[in-house]
Amino acid sequence: MYLKLVLFFFSFLLSSQIVLADSATLNNGGTYTSQQDIDDDNEFLTVTNNSTLNTSATKPANITGDTVSVTVDSGSTITSNTVSIFADDTSDLTISNSGTINSSGIVAIDVKGTTDASITNNSGGKISATRNTLRISKSDSNSTTGLTITNSGTIEATDAGSAIFAADSNTAATVTNNSSGIMTNSDSSNATIRVGASSSVTNSGTIKNDVGNDAIKLYGNNSTITLKDKGIIVGKLDALLRTGSTLKINHGAGQSYFYETEGDFTLKDLDGNQVVKGSAGSAGQGGSETLDELLSYKSLNIRQFLKRYKDSENLYDGNGWGETYSTLLNRKGHAANLALEYDLLNVGANLISPLENSDFILAFETGIQDFDADHKITYQNVSSGLYLPSNKYLLNLDSFILGGITLKNGERTILTNTTSSGKLDLDSNYQTFEVHSGITKTNTKLLPNLGLTGSFSITPSYDESKYYSWRNRKVGNVSMFFSDKYNIISNDNNNFNLGWLLDFRNLVGDKSQVYSINGTSATYKQDNALTREISLVANLGYEKKITDNGKFTAGISAKNTNQDVKSFIGNLGFKLNF
Repeated sequence: MYLKLVLFFFSFLLSSQIVLADSATLNNGGTYTSQQDIDDDNEFLTVTNNSTLNTSATKPANITGDTVSVTVDSGSTITSNTVSIFADDTSDLTISNSGTINSSGIVAIDVKGTTDASITNNSGGKISATRNTLRISKSDSNSTTGLTITNSGTIEATDAGSAIFAADSNTAATVTNNSSGIMTNSDSSNATIRVGASSSVTNSGTIKNDVGNDAIKLYGNNSTITLKDKGIIVGKLDALLRTGSTLKINHGAGQSYFYETEGDFTLKDLDGNQVVKGSAGSAGQGGSETLDELLSYKSLNIRQFLKRYKDSENLYDGNGWGETYSTLLNRKGHAANLALEYDLLNVGANLISPLENSDFILAFETGIQDFDADHKITYQNVSSGLYLPSNKYLLNLDSFILGGITLKNGERTILTNTTSSGKLDLDSNYQTFEVHSGITKTNTKLLPNLGLTGSFSITPSYDESKYYSWRNRKVGNVSMFFSDKYNIISNDNNNFNLGWLLDFRNLVGDKSQVYSINGTSATYKQDNALTREISLVANLGYEKKITDNGKFTAGISAKNTNQDVKSFIGNLGFKLNF
């Protein structure tokens, strides 16, 4: 009986030592100095509870078994002066780091001839080495294949090397750098990431080298780089002497970018933006594509002002009329036709003064057009013209003609690998010259008013401060509209009214914008759906007599269009002598 107990005790002790030598959990909060050899299948190594694996051995974590997992928890460390984690000819290896894996010598993690390995550096995790931090190499019999590297923390080479280094051109890896992930190196002569054939690198975070050196180098054929979201790249994208290389860009509709590349890439923008070769660049077309819309909104504003002017009493006695207004407008974006979302905020004033046979119009406006894709245009407009009520030369129709100039200042932030921040602020100063004219048949009974207007603008050629140049653009609109107004309260001192307007607009002329990026010319063609617009406007107006021959007016308009444009316009008017 006692002999059996003794044999059982020694048998248990021996088996415990074997498990400690292979699978192991290091959790006493101190430093472990014995090399951990994980040489059988389905074993594990876990470093937790603020513990450290730091040995004088060449390979503190030496992995030769298959289906092995290595876990470093937050606050814990595996460190060495050579290779901290070494895997040789293994399959189905899993490494998960939330703590620190570093090497003051050669490599933090070396996967040599592995198959289907997975390395995950979680948020807060750090992997670093003085040379190549993650090394991917072939063994005597195998190339590394099926390797997946996912980074949400920091991977850095602190001296002379790469954050990820493929030692062999046939080694394949899938690298994903998430939005919180940072990959850097300190030796600019080496690429921050170098991967072999049939590999893919996807970045939503930050990958940095020095400007002009390689951020990502494709060391084999048939590999793909995908740049996503607001990810930052500093340094060139290099596919020199490689074939089958693809650069995919997924920054969102309308986001402008310029990336310096080396070698031959097939370029694809996954959001439908027009990407231009000669490196890789795209420009959000909001400033060009919305020219016809803004032209029509200006025409509509003038028409409604003139209608309020005509409807008011006692205005043809030598006095003028003026109003101020403010607009808050939002257009939704649509990826299918590259309609870019933007907000428009403006303030302005319309003034009119009777002449002998016509009325003189003077209009001022300033505003901001703010696009979602890091692009903003501020502008100031001044226009003047004539209003001819009951024009005898046009069948007694009401008519107007107005011309003006808009001074514009553009501010655009692009994503680029040519600056140390991965972004670049561009500016531009340019002008738009415009003409508006129209006729209206005013019906006094049950029929609504009917009108026809035309607008035309020219924007001469101009350059942005870097990379982007724009050729002159000519835009024309023709609109047909119906409108009416109903008096709810009407007496000598007060008038409260409800009105509506239905406008059908169509762009006429050239729908194309010629532009260039870094000297490479391209042509953007506006989608047909963006050249036609149906607008429905509802108005509420109030007039108050304040003197024997003077009035105060106030109104609000709400507009909705088939292009998902919604706006509110408020106006205040008053009679004055000038």
